[in-house]
Amino acid sequence: MIELKDYQQAQLLLEKHGIFVAPSEVHGTISGILACGLNIDEKEYLGLLSDVFNDGQGFGVELKVFLAELYKLVVEHFNDPEYTFEVYLPQEDEALIDQANALVAWVSGFLLGFGLKQKDYGKLSADVKEVISDFSEITKLDTHFDDTEEDKQAFHEVVEYIRVSALLCFAEMGREQGDASTSKTVH
Repeated sequence: MIELKDYQQAQLLLEKHGIFVAPSEVHGTISGILACGLNIDEKEYLGLLSDVFNDGQGFGVELKVFLAELYKLVVEHFNDPEYTFEVYLPQEDEALIDQANALVAWVSGFLLGFGLKQKDYGKLSADVKEVISDFSEITKLDTHFDDTEEDKQAFHEVVEYIRVSALLCFAEMGREQGDASTSKTVH
């Protein structure tokens, strides 16, 4: 099983290559692309990320390796029957405000990735539409949290809602597209 790179190391790697977005946003974008049902190979996927985060310029080898690992990890976790998918955020020992800012960046990335290829909003199920609407509201979240137990609990509940919602989108759309291509009915 592939492990996530330490969040701070991932941030430094992105910045080293001139990519000034949070690792959570990159993970969210990849998650959104896959959750909307897009079955893409690594080259197309890297091209999409290059267009979004690097003005269409190619990535260096070190960054390509990191992005490929991140992509494979999201695919693996989305497909895991044990529901191991997690939202990629700074460690819990980081300030709650930093975690909250990373969470908002993740949700923004998810919406970006989802929107890159999902063009027919009308065909989405009511549940997926609700997730997209809720995620839109979460991007407006006031990220000022105190480090109280109550705020920590509220934050973790939002993270869990987002995690389960991403899994729901993938279950409805990510798997659906793959199944549709393999089981065509002839009339």
